[in-house]
Amino acid sequence: MKLLAPLGLLGLIGIIILIIIYIIKPNFQQKGISSTYIWKLSLKYKKKRVPISRLRNLLIILCQISIIALSAMILAEPNKVIKEQTDQSEVIAILDSSASMRSVNDGYTRFERATEKIVKLSEDTFAKNGIVSVIVANNNPYYLVQRVESENGNVVNEKITELVESNGCSYGVSDIDGAISICEDVLVDNPDAQIYIFTDNTYSFVPSSIKVERVSSDEEWNAGILNAYAEVEDNYFTFYVDVACYGRSREIEVEIEISGANTADKNDVGSVFSYKSVVACPDGVSQRIIFKNQTFAEEEQETENVVVYPIDSLYSYQRVMVKVNEEDSFVDDDTFYIYGGQKEPLKIQYASTMPETFVPGAFYKIKSFVADWYDVVFDEVKVGNEPATEGYDLYIYEHKMPDELPADGAVLLINPHSSPAGSGLTIGDEIDFRAQMIALTEELPHEILKGVNSGLIEISRYIKIERHDSGYEEVLTCNGSPVLLVKNEGPQKIAVLSFSYHFSNLGIMPENVILLKNLVNYFMPAIVKGNSFEVNEKVDLNTRGENLFVSGNVEKVFDEFPAILDLDLPGTYDITQTTYFGKSITESIYVRIPSAESNIRAVFDGLSDPYGVEDEKNFYIDLLIYFALALVVIELIEWFLQTREGN
Repeated sequence: MKLLAPLGLLGLIGIIILIIIYIIKPNFQQKGISSTYIWKLSLKYKKKRVPISRLRNLLIILCQISIIALSAMILAEPNKVIKEQTDQSEVIAILDSSASMRSVNDGYTRFERATEKIVKLSEDTFAKNGIVSVIVANNNPYYLVQRVESENGNVVNEKITELVESNGCSYGVSDIDGAISICEDVLVDNPDAQIYIFTDNTYSFVPSSIKVERVSSDEEWNAGILNAYAEVEDNYFTFYVDVACYGRSREIEVEIEISGANTADKNDVGSVFSYKSVVACPDGVSQRIIFKNQTFAEEEQETENVVVYPIDSLYSYQRVMVKVNEEDSFVDDDTFYIYGGQKEPLKIQYASTMPETFVPGAFYKIKSFVADWYDVVFDEVKVGNEPATEGYDLYIYEHKMPDELPADGAVLLINPHSSPAGSGLTIGDEIDFRAQMIALTEELPHEILKGVNSGLIEISRYIKIERHDSGYEEVLTCNGSPVLLVKNEGPQKIAVLSFSYHFSNLGIMPENVILLKNLVNYFMPAIVKGNSFEVNEKVDLNTRGENLFVSGNVEKVFDEFPAILDLDLPGTYDITQTTYFGKSITESIYVRIPSAESNIRAVFDGLSDPYGVEDEKNFYIDLLIYFALALVVIELIEWFLQTREGN
């Protein structure tokens, strides 16, 4: 046991004072007097009780002494020692693993220089019989080694060597504050452990408990691409490229190479266009270069930080490579790829014996909603012509049904008057409510009803579906009879809307566009939504087939969807699938280094202090409550004895 406030024991002086009080306390004098028999008898009984009275008085004195002693102990803050502070030298080395630590000078990266310094620090610490911990600060900091003592000192060298050989420096942003936070796993055992941060960053404020060891060189500089993207303007592509220099001011050359230019589809080779622009970059000031169709380039206003460069007319492309033609210290941001210039075609056929504008109008709106990943081609079959039975991704039949469902795409049947072969349906009679509108009922939550207020949809007649196979889901019903069925089993992708737009309010409601858009996303989900991402992002993947194959920096196969792809490395990822209908589709995405990492001379506000919640009391268990409980019990005993004294 340890007393955190030993001066509290001065309260024991109270025991001496209590004894003095008892010594100077006046006593009654005993004198003999004449007595009768009754008094003699009374005296005899009293003498029998004298021993008990003396014991009670003794117990009272002991209780009072105990009360004073316990009060003094409470003032002294008694605690049980659960661990002892160590006198050993202990260090915690935090290794910055951000992308900027890949900057090179004299053939060595900042990361390598940092690891060499950590090895030297560990050797010096072990020479003093000390303890070493190493934390790798990436986007999710972790202990490389924790509390290694001198007899196992070789472990530190081995782990650091493995880290360097495995290219352990990340390509993202490091969480230094997170690394400092997990230092407390060590500091809780030894608050005197010294923290070192090996980094290329400069901090305006550093707590006294932390030492920052900078591993950057004044000779290092960087010219990098911060971001690049394409926009369709005036029916032609315009490319925006943001660049900057850090560590020096100079003119840099930026080149873009456009592959597969102006091709009809991804199978064409197309043309290759190449353009170069020189831009003056003051130190630390980003510049924008706009590569724009030469017909409209003159209309674009140049400003202090914007340069406009005219290019040829470009209405499609397969890949654009952007690069900075400079030899700098940090090469990982010198190139950038832009994809998405040629979308996967999504061919839709609409055949109706009584065509209306509700379906075509909805798909013209849907075309803009899915434009980032599909190029929607909508073909409307003229009345009297036979619709195609192959070559489309989605077939829409209204009123008149085909004899047999197409085998190479999804199918939407609207107001079916017959049961096509392969549909798994048995169509019954038409149910007419005689101009009365009946609201539909949602039978189960479904993806195609996302954002749809089905209770607002009303119909006055519908085709009764007598039977359907077990693969169908009854999504919407009217008076208990299904009016919206969905089947999505491998190559069997069928939706049935068993009422006509002519006898429903659906066509004039926003729900019409939302419902059909959800249907497209449900049957033909995009592989990936977007073409440019940042390192350490997570991307949702989906498929129109059984699996996906990812190639490029990593090779992975996914067969459960939706799937998540971790983007740990920069560069191009090719995502390939074969649909249930035998169509091969490949989408490419580019993963870039965070633009903040291009600034290899970054200055940050400050570091957090890991000692904020630490206290000497972390080494003890407080015993105050136990002494207080004993004090209360003894006071009750003393009170009880005092009350018995008068009996």
